[in-house]
Amino acid sequence: MSLPEKKNCLKQKEYIFRLFSLTLILTFFCSQITPVYGAVNWTAAGEESENKIILDFFSDHDLSDTTVRFEEPHENASLVFTLSSGEEILKSETFVLGPIQAGQKITKILFWGLEEDFGKDRDSYTAQLFVKEGSKTLETQKTSFSYRNPYLSNLKVVDFSADSEKASVLIDLISSANLRLVQMPEPGMVDLDLKLLSGTDIIYTESLENIPVTDAYYKAMNWPFLLEKDRNYTALLKVHSHSPDLTTAYISEFRAEEKVEILDTDIDVDEYGASVTVVGKSQVPFNGVIRVVLTPEEGEVQVFEETADILTAGKEDTVGIIWQGVPRGDYNVKIYTVNLDGEVLDSHETVLRVFEPVAEINPPEESPAFSFPIAFGIFLCFAVLFGRKRRGKKEVR
Repeated sequence: MSLPEKKNCLKQKEYIFRLFSLTLILTFFCSQITPVYGAVNWTAAGEESENKIILDFFSDHDLSDTTVRFEEPHENASLVFTLSSGEEILKSETFVLGPIQAGQKITKILFWGLEEDFGKDRDSYTAQLFVKEGSKTLETQKTSFSYRNPYLSNLKVVDFSADSEKASVLIDLISSANLRLVQMPEPGMVDLDLKLLSGTDIIYTESLENIPVTDAYYKAMNWPFLLEKDRNYTALLKVHSHSPDLTTAYISEFRAEEKVEILDTDIDVDEYGASVTVVGKSQVPFNGVIRVVLTPEEGEVQVFEETADILTAGKEDTVGIIWQGVPRGDYNVKIYTVNLDGEVLDSHETVLRVFEPVAEINPPEESPAFSFPIAFGIFLCFAVLFGRKRRGKKEVR
């Protein structure tokens, strides 16, 4: 083989080696990319017109959520939700809307109610929505998703919880690591859609759009109305990421109850009495008393109570209790907030030393009232005496 041929052969081998190395690197990078399980939507043909009814349709393994708007009036409208896997229909539910006015907007949420471990062996689901007028289908839309909830590639919902006071969410950024190189997390942009449900009825909704997430993001959304005691509520939060275009849903259930908190830093106890500040922590109004129990080392336990103001979330009340005449000694002091049902909602414990008992101050006896009849009688007496004196002077003259 001549020298030029040897050089060409070496160049070909070098080219093949570089191509093989590049292929390996690309394969490795591709294997590091975590797949995102997002929903894919299909809309029936001809529904991209101006008269589109279905404005939004979302579904996952737990629930389905849709918002529709009717541009024309209808007499017998209904929404039909179906959930299937392959050819098998797993769930079907119909909401009868009845007569609908032109321009009316409706949001409905359906909880599939499937068992926790149902369908783990299935690859995907298909949820479909039918908007009907009687038996006629006006519009339909479907979405597919996997059993595992989709997750945001560069964001993480660390916590979502709701109670009788508020709903709160904590979102943080995710750092990605490839080839042992830790990359700084990329900022994200999200939309938040919060709904509060009583059963299947939506009683409150709040939306926040274009929220930049550059670090840990926390948001608390307080309920702006009173809740019914002992009623079960469901809070639903949908988080929509702008990039990638993906929506995830989170659920928090709670039972509405009274809640009040004693401010430990705003309690004053001495030989004269106690001053206690409490703050409401629930949209179920607190109606009850502040109870203070004095337990001496020896002797009888003494209990004092004072009615507190009716409190809702964020409102404070300072209650004063007087206990003049408490004997000298050391006392264990327990403070309770008690509702009308006798339930203790919060408590605080401290101690008290009374060096000298404070004498009880009896209110002074009230003197008889200087009433109008008495004043009028005195006026008449003066008038009669003055008149007699004037007559006497005239007779002397």
